[in-house]
Amino acid sequence: MESSRDRVLKAIGHSQPETIPVRLLGLPNTTEWLKRFQVDDYFSLCDALGTDFVEVNPIYCGAKGQEGLSFWGTRYDCGYYDGSGYSTGRDDYPFSRVSSPAEIDRFSWPDAGDFDYEAPAALLRSVSDKARMIKVMYTIDQKSLSRGDALRGKAPRDGKRGFTEWIPVLNSLFNLFGFENTLLRLALEPKVIDRAIAHIEAFSLSVCRKMLDATKGVADIVWYGDDFASQKGMLFSPELWRRFFKPTYRRHFELFKSFGLKVWFHSCGTFRPVLGDLVDIGMDVWETVQAHLPGNEPEIIKREYGKDLAFFGAINTQRTLPFGTPQDVRREVRERIRVLGRGGGYICGGDHAILPDIPIDNVLAMIDEARRYRFDS
Repeated sequence: MESSRDRVLKAIGHSQPETIPVRLLGLPNTTEWLKRFQVDDYFSLCDALGTDFVEVNPIYCGAKGQEGLSFWGTRYDCGYYDGSGYSTGRDDYPFSRVSSPAEIDRFSWPDAGDFDYEAPAALLRSVSDKARMIKVMYTIDQKSLSRGDALRGKAPRDGKRGFTEWIPVLNSLFNLFGFENTLLRLALEPKVIDRAIAHIEAFSLSVCRKMLDATKGVADIVWYGDDFASQKGMLFSPELWRRFFKPTYRRHFELFKSFGLKVWFHSCGTFRPVLGDLVDIGMDVWETVQAHLPGNEPEIIKREYGKDLAFFGAINTQRTLPFGTPQDVRREVRERIRVLGRGGGYICGGDHAILPDIPIDNVLAMIDEARRYRFDS
């Protein structure tokens, strides 16, 4: 019988699995789900739902985390807590006023030694039948919860859930300089940006290598990512992307490949001008395919990139999943599998996080329809 791991690796390897693999990207309203399925942690919830992945990341144990800060020394980014995101509404950007590369060098850069890599490695070793993914993210250590339980997504005794965030390049620049400031400096102060990227890359690669060493022979996939596009196109020119970001992504991908792992890359929006560049440097899976955006048409991306690239997502989290009926969801799942899944190359899921406005029954319909679908011979 085909295991979850088998079907995922077949799909990524462009071989037709017996059933289409399924993954959920984020469940911010986890408490409601845990109550619905009478389980007490996220791992058990994934088992109850029948999804095909186990995912782990290192735990940050440094002093800044105990102060309620990210390892950059900033408040948690992306606007999860106060809605400010990377906007001028925040006042804690460490590099907002730097004027030289030397000032970048003097910053207190995070240390890859301040992470626990063994707890996630042990958790990954405990699972054999699912696709095993390590993520270039981090969870902040919590005194009220064991590290194993924190990684499993168990609710802490004090009721305060931990924070998990990624370690990208561009979005780390946003967190250090601010959004508008970063974009201006890409064009006007390239030497300052170069120095910041060099430090971010050195730190990120060090974290990655330690995590890869800890999970050697166990992991199947590395999740990595960055967001450099909107729903209407890239945030800056393809030339600037190739100048500043393609080289560092290449070095990350090369490290992952040296451990024999598949590269699963997250990037939202539409960025067709550089999609081929990412394939050329080793991306195996693109998360998350927002198929409703111009430039991401399933028929076109399958035809142009389907021999080299597997696709994750494509079920609309802005319209179909929150506002459609279960029948609408099933209809969209069938269409996405029909186009993206023939011959392998598709993992079904929402095209972004499963936010609280998405009915649980619609998510269950998505999973069930993916499990039921069979291609005609």
